[in-house]
Amino acid sequence: MAILVVAAILRTFRLDTFPPGLYADVAANGLDALGVPQQGLRVIYPRGTGNGIEGMISWLDAITVALVGGKPIALYLTTVVIGLVTLPIHYLLGSRLFGRRVGLISTALLAVSFWAVHYSRLGYRTALVPLFLDLAFLLLVWAIQRGAAWRWALAGAVVGLGAYTYTSYRAVALVIAGVIVLRILSKRELAGPRSSWAAYLLAAAVVAAPLWIATLLHPEVLNRAAGVSVLGGGPVLALPIRLFDHAWRTLAMFNLWGDPERQYNIPHLPFFDPLVGLAFLAGIAVAVKRWRKSRYALLLVWLGVFTLVVGLSDRTPHMLRGSGLVPAAYLLAAVGLDAVLQKLWPRRAALLAAAVFVVSLAWTATFYFAVYPTLPGLYLEFMGDRVDVGRFMDATDWNGRKLYVAITYTRSGTVNPDPFRAIPIRYITAGHATWAFLDYRRIRDLPADVPIAVVVDARDRVVLGLLTQRFPDGGVAYVLPLPQRPVAVFLHGDGGPFHPAASHPYSNW
Repeated sequence: MAILVVAAILRTFRLDTFPPGLYADVAANGLDALGVPQQGLRVIYPRGTGNGIEGMISWLDAITVALVGGKPIALYLTTVVIGLVTLPIHYLLGSRLFGRRVGLISTALLAVSFWAVHYSRLGYRTALVPLFLDLAFLLLVWAIQRGAAWRWALAGAVVGLGAYTYTSYRAVALVIAGVIVLRILSKRELAGPRSSWAAYLLAAAVVAAPLWIATLLHPEVLNRAAGVSVLGGGPVLALPIRLFDHAWRTLAMFNLWGDPERQYNIPHLPFFDPLVGLAFLAGIAVAVKRWRKSRYALLLVWLGVFTLVVGLSDRTPHMLRGSGLVPAAYLLAAVGLDAVLQKLWPRRAALLAAAVFVVSLAWTATFYFAVYPTLPGLYLEFMGDRVDVGRFMDATDWNGRKLYVAITYTRSGTVNPDPFRAIPIRYITAGHATWAFLDYRRIRDLPADVPIAVVVDARDRVVLGLLTQRFPDGGVAYVLPLPQRPVAVFLHGDGGPFHPAASHPYSNW
């Protein structure tokens, strides 16, 4: 219980202001959630042309959005709950595999890990993967140990249900197959009768069938999976070099050099803190030595398969896609720490394990709450400016003006419309302000006899220049003084008085 209390504090402290925004990918999940009452639950939700995501996160977001409303914190609370529910499931798995002591150590370290705290607060569907992997293997071990067809069917159903979480989860099939192969290589019979395995596979197939059918009917949703692989770009002759580069970067992420993306990590902060990182290496050594035992083989294959997922990504390390390795990594760290302490200091093992927990807690609290918020540009990185724009649009009386939002980005000297960055605005204004995204290339087509208001970045000379050419009598009537990126309101036509809403400090509420 004490571990859960600490975990809850870490996952909710300052959640009203940090993360300082709502990234478009998470906001898109929120839009899907807002549509659930009218459209029902979907197996796959579309994401632009030739892309889509699994539906479970939006199903769960629909609950928090219904309770809290269309606010950023609603989507963050979803993953906070997911992260907290993961912990007792992880404890049960660790205890069943290695005993209560290892289960407790692993759960305590996971509860205060930087990765688990950060991703429990981010709103991404990847937070579901550790929960469903822990639950899937817990129920499988339970079925093997206790028997009964219904237990096998339940374990299979949960494995199938996990397919609706995140694309990389599907590698669970490789983990199960790998453990079976290692068991055969060690000349041991398959645990459980074949009829039970048949029930397990059948239940998994039935539960996952709607997803596979939807994928077969719309194979274009697989395009993104191909596009985010190291195999998907660059010259073929350079592939060996790319693979080698990805291999060492992936291995280094655990203890040396982590994910560089500011949204996913403090740039290059390793996955483990120093003490847990050493325990992890000790755990690997213990597991390799005992690989013929299925519980150790499970951890090695589990870690290996999902580390490979990270290594084969288009960039690495990429800890958003590494969520599947997290439970295995912390179970190995607990195995290693317990083995070292029991061998060297058996009488003080509990005290020393508690000390490692405290150090890990201090590491996460310092880096997450003291260091991370000071990184420059996080407000823009998390699109906090777009959330504030949406709230400004909601609170302003536009007096019948037709409202537009124009956002652009420049790549290789070419200006492009950027509807992606308008997604947080759509989420915030859903059911409130009515507006349309304005492709700057269509400005010339806007009618001259209709009063309009265009919300645009105040430094966007391209859009403002085209608006001035199209509407010489119009102009910037107000500049919203947002941090780092002020936003202008361009007005044209006689739409009555314009009284812009006051700006307020950023909040996720």
